[in-house]
Amino acid sequence: MRRFHFKQDYLLVFFFIGLIFLVIALLGCLLWLKYLSALQVESSNERYESYRIAQELRTSSDDLTKMVRLYVVTGDKTYLNHYNEILSIRNGTSPRPQDYDTVYWDLVVDDKRPRPFGKPKSLVQMMIDRGFSLQEFDLLRQAQELSNELTKIEIKAMNAAQGKFDDGTGKYTLHGAPDKNLAINLVFGKEYMEAKSKIMAPIQSFIEEVIDRTTKRNEQLSREITQVISIAIILAVLSTIFMLISISKALHRISRTAKENELLLLNILPSAVAERLKKGEKIIADEYPQASVLFCDIVGFTALMVKMGTSKMFDILGHLFDEFDDLAQKYGVEKIKTIGDSYMAAAGIPEPTADHAFRIADFALAIRDKAKEFAQLYKIELQVRIGMTCGAVIAGVIGHRKIIYDVWGDVVNTASRMEATNIPGEIQITEKMALLLEEQFIIEERDEIEVKGKGKMRTYFIKGRR
Repeated sequence: MRRFHFKQDYLLVFFFIGLIFLVIALLGCLLWLKYLSALQVESSNERYESYRIAQELRTSSDDLTKMVRLYVVTGDKTYLNHYNEILSIRNGTSPRPQDYDTVYWDLVVDDKRPRPFGKPKSLVQMMIDRGFSLQEFDLLRQAQELSNELTKIEIKAMNAAQGKFDDGTGKYTLHGAPDKNLAINLVFGKEYMEAKSKIMAPIQSFIEEVIDRTTKRNEQLSREITQVISIAIILAVLSTIFMLISISKALHRISRTAKENELLLLNILPSAVAERLKKGEKIIADEYPQASVLFCDIVGFTALMVKMGTSKMFDILGHLFDEFDDLAQKYGVEKIKTIGDSYMAAAGIPEPTADHAFRIADFALAIRDKAKEFAQLYKIELQVRIGMTCGAVIAGVIGHRKIIYDVWGDVVNTASRMEATNIPGEIQITEKMALLLEEQFIIEERDEIEVKGKGKMRTYFIKGRR
């Protein structure tokens, strides 16, 4: 008997689970890559913000120089007020204009402000908020201290322009005639330019420090990003390989399952009928004007089962019916079904044949002989009763669950009655079938018997081939 084993493809499961882990790892790499990219952007922003603070310190120093020079030359107190405001903004005592690090004082005309004010915030506080290294912070602090020292010269010049002079204590309490030339010399002289140059040196060093630090940080992040990208590429390649293998395995499994299902279908249905079902036919019921039907039953099967044991007897029955199946194939007979210890077969269906009666008769003789062989092999009293007839039948498949190929018609009932009314070891046939077989088979007439639903019937035994 052909057996089908539907087992789980563990290799397919392994590849599928592996693919899931690879995809999860790939997603992890992508998230890590996103995180590193965010750090790189943050590092670039940090460089830009650091540059803005340094640039503001330099610009504020230049703006102070511009305002003090304009004041000592023109004497316009507007520039003096601007000077004081620049210092106040830098020290955090006056509100800070929005976008103050961009062009601002060059846009101030007639004391009108180009942008609204924000909250006060000193330049030192901005340095602290940016989280500069100690060395970077020290450089900016040094530049601001030098800038504050420069303001002393600028304050001295502005007071000289007003006729106020240092009394020796840093206070301008001495009054005299305004000395414009002194004021101009103070803010345009060599000492002033040297002091201003000293401010720019630490600012430049600060910018170089920030660039060096952020460059190293960006290079490190770039290396990490490259590594993550390399890992992601490897994972993507592996995922693709695993996916292709999984798809290949799945397609192979589908193909194998389809073949197994097809074999299973062919095992329970005639091939021609199976093909029709595969093409989509829902109900198959074909009429056959001439076909032969056989029933075979084990005599005293229940008693044998009690004597031999259920398991042993069913093993023997299974083996016997396997042999019947092989003989059915040999003689061109279609097995219809087994019901308990009863075996049903037919000839001339689903492919009509003119010699259907001869085929079924040869098959009947063969299975009777096979039963005798089993009786000798297992040393048991094993006999069969076989009944046959021929005529018009309907054969086909109805329904869509637990389908079987079956045969209907009065011929089926008559063949069943031939088996039921037979005597052990004989093959009983109807008179109609005897007329078809008498030229090639040894036929022996039996006395009339009473057949349920048929009344008295003349039947015959097949003894063998002529």
